[in-house]
Amino acid sequence: MMNLLLNNMVKNKMPHWARRKKIYLSGFLTLATVVVLFGSCSKSISIEGHESYPKLILKKQDVPQIVEGISKYPLLKASFEKAKSIADNAILNGIEIPIPKDPGGGYTHEKHKRNYIEMYNAGLVYQLTGEEKYAVFVRDMLLKYAELYPTLGLHPMKKNQAPGKLFWQGLNESVWLVYTIQAYDCIHDFLTDTERKIIEENLFKEVVKFFLTENKSTFNRIHNHGTWAVAGVGMTGLVLGDTLMVKQALYSTELDSTGGFLRQIDELFSPDGYYAEGPYYQRYALLPFVIFAKALENNIPELKIFDYKSGVLNRAVVTLLQLTNTDGRFYPINDAIKDKTWITPELVFGTNIAYFNTHDSTILDVAQKQGEVMLSIEGLEVAKAIEQGHVKTFVRKPIVIRDGKNGDAGGLAILRMGKNEKQTSVLFKFTSQGMGHGHFDRLNLNIFDRGVEIVPDYGAARFINVVAKEGGRYLNENKTWAKQTIAHNTLVINQKSNFNGSVKLADKFSPKLLFTDLSNANIQMVSAIDENCYKNDTIQRTLALIEFGDRKFLIDLFNIKGIGRVQYDLPTYFNGQIIDSNFEIQRLNQYKILGNNNGYQHLVIDAESRAFDSLARVTWAIGTGFYSLTTITNTHTNFYVVRLGANDPNYNLRNQQGFIFRGELAGSGKILSVYELHGNYNPSTEAVLGSESAIDSCKLFDDNDRVAVYVTLKNGKKIGLFIDLSFSGSNSNRVKVDNSVVTWQGNYKLTIKE
Repeated sequence: MMNLLLNNMVKNKMPHWARRKKIYLSGFLTLATVVVLFGSCSKSISIEGHESYPKLILKKQDVPQIVEGISKYPLLKASFEKAKSIADNAILNGIEIPIPKDPGGGYTHEKHKRNYIEMYNAGLVYQLTGEEKYAVFVRDMLLKYAELYPTLGLHPMKKNQAPGKLFWQGLNESVWLVYTIQAYDCIHDFLTDTERKIIEENLFKEVVKFFLTENKSTFNRIHNHGTWAVAGVGMTGLVLGDTLMVKQALYSTELDSTGGFLRQIDELFSPDGYYAEGPYYQRYALLPFVIFAKALENNIPELKIFDYKSGVLNRAVVTLLQLTNTDGRFYPINDAIKDKTWITPELVFGTNIAYFNTHDSTILDVAQKQGEVMLSIEGLEVAKAIEQGHVKTFVRKPIVIRDGKNGDAGGLAILRMGKNEKQTSVLFKFTSQGMGHGHFDRLNLNIFDRGVEIVPDYGAARFINVVAKEGGRYLNENKTWAKQTIAHNTLVINQKSNFNGSVKLADKFSPKLLFTDLSNANIQMVSAIDENCYKNDTIQRTLALIEFGDRKFLIDLFNIKGIGRVQYDLPTYFNGQIIDSNFEIQRLNQYKILGNNNGYQHLVIDAESRAFDSLARVTWAIGTGFYSLTTITNTHTNFYVVRLGANDPNYNLRNQQGFIFRGELAGSGKILSVYELHGNYNPSTEAVLGSESAIDSCKLFDDNDRVAVYVTLKNGKKIGLFIDLSFSGSNSNRVKVDNSVVTWQGNYKLTIKE
């Protein structure tokens, strides 16, 4: 009997693109007991199947508890009422399945997005109320899609990216599938056999065939597009009882582990839970990772997916929460839209599932702020724990987060001082390239204070889903400006970007972390080096955040080693208004562009100064704070105030101001700057305190890899920082300071003379 069922399935039920694979089943097909291949080995894993649905995320056996919880826990009730409101409005407005024609942000694009959200919510509400009108709505819409989808060719607005049929890019089609299969899961038992056959054969199997054949390269790609695709196909396979779909989702179309879900986890996450493309895309990719993992856990518990790679998926959620500023916004490195916060649907799924798996009560603090939970057992547990008072404060802490699948491809360091909304954070980026969404910004620096971005990252040149801006796609200026090294707060040599702008070359190399100490109350230090981003030049950057009195000082030291004379530019982009400087800033009365290419062609010179003494200082203000940058200079140093906007005929670039210090190095040299965070402005009382820099002088004493930095304040107090830049841990370090010799033990020494 079993062999007969299997033969029928292989010969008649499977589409032609799947028949070449033989599937071994044990037990009845409806129980969906499968053999899943782990690389070259086979391992028998049972899908905990049953004939009742739903079984993906919301499980049939959990429905009574959730219904009871809605009446007991306010957060769960509010989430249910939100879903019900979406479903009720959708039913009231009726069903529309337009012929796809618009790019991102256009009417048909947005309508198909609303459709899957409406089906998803209606399916959940049907399960939690039993009211058939919600199931009827989902059924009728799915039948209409089943009629339309087989007739569609590639989307008419397709460009270079892998296109879809309903949407201009296949990525949106994958998201549609992830949500829509959950809606189908919720109404499965409501449908007749005939209705199920129509929907499965003419819609879901057609969508899956599209991914596995026409979009095969995207499906197997190690990238967020691939993650969404494998999640959609894998979840569809679980609902349809299609073993091959599940295996291909786990191990690639060829079942050879060159792609697939497990390879995605292996390659894209570091052991610390950092995602290769950066926080913005970690947020986006987190949903398919945790949702598909949860579906696998519910149906193939033997896989123990949340234990895979030492539990990295749970860790990825907490790591992502650490990669936010005090206002909840994600640090906008690489291709990032800067307004995204942790109050997003992706993070609701992430926090709920991570809390359910780990019972880390600090996650509840974030979930409470999100104001919404999943309509599932995970959401019930979160809402219950919050109501019972189990919330612990989520603390953003100083942290180093490793990059690379083995944790050996650089990383991020976040220096943090202060608490809650008054916290100062310094983000130091020494990650790998981040693939196609990465920027050429080796050893980049960003500063945040009191919830405000002080020294910003530009993020991406993109107006997502705005039709007038290339249909919401990445703009050309993302390549010509946002990715270029000069667009970041890091060193540029000879007006060229890192690796001459080659992603292929940049992907081969990563910076190295040399030293970090985040354990002291009054100083946090990190140092990293990049030996490859410029040919014949090695760049080391060392940062030390020091709290002294009511001010914070960030000592920023570049150590460049090369073999020839080079010109360097050191940009600092800032938000706010220039209020003071210790030199004359000469405004230009004519339009002048800084350069011709590599991002320089987009910078207008507003002002410049030349022939400095030994020190240049600029102060600016934003929000309630004042900020100063003091740099050691010489008579060959040039200073520019620049703004963004040149060669931008379509106004695609945002307003941004910056300072650039330009100088020359003969082979090797060091560049010292000190950022100073000081003062307070009270707009209510119009009271101003500490608006001026307290620095009187900065001096750098250099004996090869041993340096002494002295910052003398106007009140006579002095900060001394002595560093062994080789970080050898030597107990006999020494450097000559004027006519004396200073010695110290260990990697660094901090002295403060009152």
